[in-house]
Formats: sequence, C-alpha cells, structure tokens
Amino acid sequence: MKQENTRKKYQLKNWLKAGMILLLVCLGGLYFFKTSERFQKSDEVKITLKHDNFFDDSVAGILEDLDNEIGLPKKIYLVNHFDVTFYATGEIAAIDTFFYGEDENGETRTYLVDYNRKKSSKMTVYINNYAETDYEEDMCLTPLFELLGNIKVKERVDSWAEETKSHTFGISYSGKRAFTSADSLQVIKAESADIDENEDIDGTADTNENSILSQLEYGGEVTGFAVTFSTGGEENTGEIITYIINPKYTSAAVLAQQNRQEQIEKAKNSSGDVTGDKNGNKDNSNISGSEDEEGEEATPWTENREDGSVYFFLDDNTGYRLLVADAAAGSRFYELEMTKDGGQSWNQQNADPFDGNIGVAEGIEFYNENLGVIGLAGASGDYSTLYLTQDGGKTFSMIELSMDEVTELPDTAAEYGFSISDYDYCKMPQQKDGKLIIKVISAMGENDGILFESIDSGNTWNYSGISY
Repeated sequence: MKQENTRKKYQLKNWLKAGMILLLVCLGGLYFFKTSERFQKSDEVKITLKHDNFFDDSVAGILEDLDNEIGLPKKIYLVNHFDVTFYATGEIAAIDTFFYGEDENGETRTYLVDYNRKKSSKMTVYINNYAETDYEEDMCLTPLFELLGNIKVKERVDSWAEETKSHTFGISYSGKRAFTSADSLQVIKAESADIDENEDIDGTADTNENSILSQLEYGGEVTGFAVTFSTGGEENTGEIITYIINPKYTSAAVLAQQNRQEQIEKAKNSSGDVTGDKNGNKDNSNISGSEDEEGEEATPWTENREDGSVYFFLDDNTGYRLLVADAAAGSRFYELEMTKDGGQSWNQQNADPFDGNIGVAEGIEFYNENLGVIGLAGASGDYSTLYLTQDGGKTFSMIELSMDEVTELPDTAAEYGFSISDYDYCKMPQQKDGKLIIKVISAMGENDGILFESIDSGNTWNYSGISY
C-alpha cells in the first residue's frame, strides 16, 4: 500500500510538472505573438528624396519630402541621432535617423529613416517601430535648424575639400550634449540667421560665449545643443568641428556635488530593496542573485564610479559612506562618514575603518544603527577581508573565520586543483532569519563557495556547509 501511494504521488508530481511546462509554453507563445504583432504594426514606405542637395535644402528639405508623403509631427524628438552624409557638390549620399512625435490625434508615432544614394533614389521609412519615447526636450530636433541656419555650410565644405581633398562630408546631431574639452568646439550665435559676409566661414562667433569654453581648462563641462561636421562622411575620419549654441558651463565642483546627490538618491533606492524586521534589523536575503539595470548583481549599497566612494542608507535619513581619502596603484585608503539628515551633511565616523589596510571596497552594509559590516578586496580581486562594527562604525574588528572547521569543498575545487587555502575571498554577508551568512569563494566573480554563519551578531562564526 505504501508503495502504491508513493507511485501515485510520483505520478501526480509528474502531471503537475507537465502542466507547469505546458502553461509556460502557452505563456511564451502568447508573449511571442504579442511581440510579433507589435513589430508587424511597423509599416515600410518608400519615398523619393526630391530635395537631394544639402547645400540648397539642408535637413528641412529632407523633412519636407517626408511630410508631403506621410505627414510628420509638428514637433520632432530624436530616438538616437540625425546623420546626413553628402558629397562636395552637396548631393546627399546617405541619411540615418530615428525620430518620433505626436500625430494630429495625439498618438505617438516613430519614424526610422534609411537612405543610401548608391542603392536607391528612395528613402526607406519604417513607421511605428518600437522605441523608447519619453519626449526629452534635450533630444528635440528644432535646435538643429537654428544651428545649420547660422553656419555657412558650403563655404565650410569647400574649404575642407581644398585642404583635405576629401569628397565626402557629414553632419551628426543628437540633441543637447556635454563637453569636457574645447578641442574642435566652436560657439555660434543663435539669435539670428543673418551672417555678415566678411565673417569667418565657420559662422558667427560670440566672444563672450567663446570665453565660456576657456573655463574648461579648470575642469567641469559645457552643455548645449550641438551639431558635428566631419570630413570622411560615414567613416567619420579627418577633420571635425562641433558647433554649439547657448552653451552653459558647470564647474567641476558643482558637477561633483550633483554626482554625489545622485549617488545618495540611488543609494536610498537600493536600500529600499532590503526588508527589515520589527526591530529595525535589515534582511538582505531578498536581493541575492538579482541584477540591476546594468546587468550586475544587485546590492543594498552603491558605488560612485566617479570617485570610488561607496554608499549605504539604513533609511531615508541615516546613511554611511566609505569615502576615498587617498589612492595609489589601483588601491584606495578609505574613511567612514555618517549622515543623519539624508545626506545633506556628513560627519567622520572613523578615520581608518580598515585598520591601515588599502584595497578596493567590497561593500558596506548596516543591519541597524550599531551592527554593520564593511569589506575590502585586493586590487587584483583575488582575496577580500570583512570588518565588523557593533558600535555604529566607531570601531571595527576583522572577521576571523575558522577555516580549520571546513569538512568539505565545492566540487569545482577538485576540478581546478584548489585547496582550502585558495578560498580567501569573503563576500559581503547575507542576513536571513536572524543569521548572518558569509560565503567564501576562491576569487571575485566565482559562485561556488564555503558557508559560515553567525547567530550572535557576528561575535562567533561557524562552518555550515558549501554553496553553489
């Protein structure tokens, strides 16, 4: 009877498994159908390029031909860029652009335009292709007309053609851009398209605005709508000049402050993924194995890639950061700071949390205002060490794990010839069900490892098995 019941349970389990597989197949088919249906809505249209001389008609002529045939939105936004390649005679050789806007019914429509003079006299337009359409003003097409209206395009090309013997030229526009160098960058006026015949062929230069570019010598960046002219066309080789209107300079100090504020908000959002118990203790087991938008493993802390500092927020007000105090040869020396007002002000909590050791911060996490762990990895990523605090970061002690208690190594150890001494990279602890769990692996990026756990807030650690 027991065997019969076991057999029935086994059959039921198989039927349930088969049912789940069938359900997944059906859902996958439905998704594929919907996805296919979305892309099938894209209409392909062939349109003759009548305004085919860039000197005579510029970008406006291209858009006029498109508008006459399919009707374009009154205001156009770019998905990526608007690129035009043309010959020294002005004849347009290629067009590559993807833009969108609202039609007369208030519906968003997208337009992917492709043109190659060598292949056809017609532009191929794909209407309603899938694209991100968030209507960013920084990607508006309108400033391009003002830019081109203030540049003597033919004179610029004639001069280049004589200097470089190039036969192909191009423009590329992708909305508002940021520049950290004044090389090949030129400011032009945007108030009027009238140009004095005696002025430089590059357009109307504003002395005051050009003085903005000189500030880049002290760092920072200049932002503005810009179009890039180049010789070599699609190959984008040879001479390059980028024209910019209404440039705005932002100092390095302001950029750094903006970056820090963005990092603070990002860190607060990351800490929001970590659950807490009724006593305020954090539980980060729910984020293990997940990935962020960049495809990296998600963590409750964040790294500011501009300066290497690492941030963690316990809540919207209380946060900690490992701030880089010095760096050399790929390694860093950190100090620990704390905020109680959401990052508006920071106070030093510990001038040397890693006890004189240098490396690259593995992470920082606090489970409550007293209990926290910070990690330091070697610059090569071959090993790391964890440090525990039980007084809010005022003091830290290195976490010592009893490797002599280990009775088993992952299967891959034998495959790669590893011994217990090869396992010396401690990943940041996971907190689950009141336990702190550390996985020790052979090097950064590995997954198979040895587990240690603590049930007394990190005071003692015991070997608990292996993990894959």
